[in-house]
Amino acid sequence: METWDVIVVGAGVCGLTIARNLQERGRAVLLLDKGSRPGGRLASRPLGGRLLNPSVDTVHSHDAEVTSEITRRTGARFVPDTEGYAKWMFDEPAGDIAKRWAGGTTLRRFFVTHLAVQDSGLIHVVPRGSGEPFGGRAVVLTAPVPQNLQMLRGSGIAVAPGLLEAAYDRRAVLLCIVDGADDVVNDVVGRSAPDGVIETIRVRHRDDAGQVWLEVIASPLWSEATWDADATFSQAELLAELIRLLPGVRVLDSALKRWRYANAVVPADSGSDATFFRSADQPGIFVAGDGFGRLHGHPSGISRAVRSGLDVARALA
Repeated sequence: METWDVIVVGAGVCGLTIARNLQERGRAVLLLDKGSRPGGRLASRPLGGRLLNPSVDTVHSHDAEVTSEITRRTGARFVPDTEGYAKWMFDEPAGDIAKRWAGGTTLRRFFVTHLAVQDSGLIHVVPRGSGEPFGGRAVVLTAPVPQNLQMLRGSGIAVAPGLLEAAYDRRAVLLCIVDGADDVVNDVVGRSAPDGVIETIRVRHRDDAGQVWLEVIASPLWSEATWDADATFSQAELLAELIRLLPGVRVLDSALKRWRYANAVVPADSGSDATFFRSADQPGIFVAGDGFGRLHGHPSGISRAVRSGLDVARALA
């Protein structure tokens, strides 16, 4: 079994921040992610033979250490914005930025089911199905807080009450390819009633054959009401509403995304400034990410995730 100083579960910007900083301090760090590409919300997603970049294209922060870290890893150019914030508007695809951010890390595609703490203190990170676990002297979970709670509970690890406070603006999003959409000419091409199924439809790409890649954003009410429903039925309902709004289009391929578009609106342990959680029972287990820290000063989830990652790396150095 491979053994590492630190295993980071999740290769979003928090995980990448932890890995890059600890590697520079001489630690052996393994990044694990169930996806095929790094970056979390920044990662490109394959659909219909093309990599579709997400709609995330701006980061706001008034934390100088965060903006310096992002600039150092990506070459970002922050400019002054209102109320003391700095703003970075991407000038290249988000997937390319994520790939550069991950440069030099050791990243494996790996679906983690649970953790198993050994008598020696070594933490086994166990995969779904067959396969040998990885061993880590410390493990950091960086998925959205509710997903991390499930993993902690499934691993028999006590959950601190403060973690239960985290709340997210849940948003279901359908990525799809259509043809027959020649009349779709604006970035926002359709909008249903505020209490309906679809809030906004955005064009993400067009090709010369007349195919259009769309990002279909469900309304907050519908997203919340169907969050725990079977994904197949939710996807079918969004597709039916899309066809109603854009009669004549033909859907060629589609994929439903949920947590990728969720944004923390109440942080974990909201009564404090904590930017990560460390298990009292198992001090080698950490939970980090954009679900921690003060929302004021970090309106962007990316900014909060980087702040959390910097602090975890400092604690583990």
